[in-house]
Amino acid sequence: MAKSETGRNAGTVIKAGIWYTLSSFLTKGVAFITTPIFTRLLSSNDYGEYSNFVAWAGILVIVATMEMHATVNRARYDYDNLDGYLSSVAITGTIVTTVLWGIVQLFPDFFCRFFSMDMPYINILFITTMVSPALQLLQAKNRINYKYKTYVALSFGSVLLSTLVSLGLVLLMQNKLAGRIIGHYGTVFVIDLCVYIYIIYKGRQFKWSECKYALLICIPMIPHLLSKYILNQSDRIMIKQFCGASDTAFYSLAYNCAMIPIMLATATNVAWSPWSSEKIHEGKYETVRKASYYYILLFYCVVLGIFVLGPEVVLILGGEKYAEAVNVLPPVVMGAAFQFLYNLYVSLEQFAKKTVGMAFGTIAAALINIGLNWLLIPRYGYIAAAYTTLVGYACLLVIHFFLAKRTGYSRAYDTKFIFGSVAALFCVMLCMLWLYTKPAVIRYCIAAIVLAVIGVFAYKKKDFILSIIKKK
Repeated sequence: MAKSETGRNAGTVIKAGIWYTLSSFLTKGVAFITTPIFTRLLSSNDYGEYSNFVAWAGILVIVATMEMHATVNRARYDYDNLDGYLSSVAITGTIVTTVLWGIVQLFPDFFCRFFSMDMPYINILFITTMVSPALQLLQAKNRINYKYKTYVALSFGSVLLSTLVSLGLVLLMQNKLAGRIIGHYGTVFVIDLCVYIYIIYKGRQFKWSECKYALLICIPMIPHLLSKYILNQSDRIMIKQFCGASDTAFYSLAYNCAMIPIMLATATNVAWSPWSSEKIHEGKYETVRKASYYYILLFYCVVLGIFVLGPEVVLILGGEKYAEAVNVLPPVVMGAAFQFLYNLYVSLEQFAKKTVGMAFGTIAAALINIGLNWLLIPRYGYIAAAYTTLVGYACLLVIHFFLAKRTGYSRAYDTKFIFGSVAALFCVMLCMLWLYTKPAVIRYCIAAIVLAVIGVFAYKKKDFILSIIKKK
């Protein structure tokens, strides 16, 4: 019986991970494909204004809604009426956003300068944010219930519809910027509003105790999320300041290559986090530990593949003029591996409702990254930024490991395996940098060997793999 249950759970998680990965690549793919279209339809000034709007939208969501959807994974164990909890949290996000919007209305001139946009666009910013947590809350519920097909349909449908409406309005409206913003965010607002009404109708409650529960977990996460945003963006900003736009382009291309494993990590974590939390709640630490070996090694295979085929990946995405970007590709991709690993521990901190330390840890890592950028980029150029960011993510892994250790849940992972394997992967990264200067046939032979090893492993585990695929 235990074996059957384990197989069923493993099959569900793997299927969910596949679907979430597909959803992530589809939604990112829509943005990737349509970017050249919008850059041609909009003037450079309008495109810059839209980029500014998107950046502020991301920051406002963090500050106003505090990503309270992240608490659903834990709240399901603390509240019997999860629908009621979602209703309370959705209303809380609306209240906080409304209060912030009211403050903005009191000092319009100041905030127009602060946001660098006109008040009508600021109003759109806040109106859309008022109901923006709704879809995220519903998707969080879908994740913990493994309703991955519903999750994919809502995610991809929302992105596709908002993109098509935005494209139509840009073509039809004289004010292209307004068409882009209203088309995208107006469509998302309508979808979020419908989901918001559904959540309120389904839950039919608003309890201060549930609001307090969510706020106590999420408020300490605001500095963490903002610092993480700075950690992700500061390198490109400082490269442009010290080295110019051309070097920024080389670094950005390498970072876009690294988005492949980052997207994979984000997508699979959507399935892994609720499953691992469920097992930890049941006290099945050994189950999580055994599964984590395969989970981590699978991710490493993707990273290794990009290491080995780095020059070819850069050539496909950027062409020959970006060939030198291959020098920063390995450390940037290695940074993605550190992100993947420290998120394992972040999930444990969120499950334990110990989020205060997260903020200090991420702030420290962001400050280390900025300080190293300030010292090294002027001396060694944009290549230094790849390694300073790598150091920042390595610090995050160590910091979150110790924070998770304090919760008592870190025994769900094999510490020696995680740190030993990532050290080995770092050595592989250094070897690849050396191999990039050698004939490509050597790398191709390594790629063939890796594929052969994966093939042999898959063959030996074929019965297990087939059993997972056949499960409904």
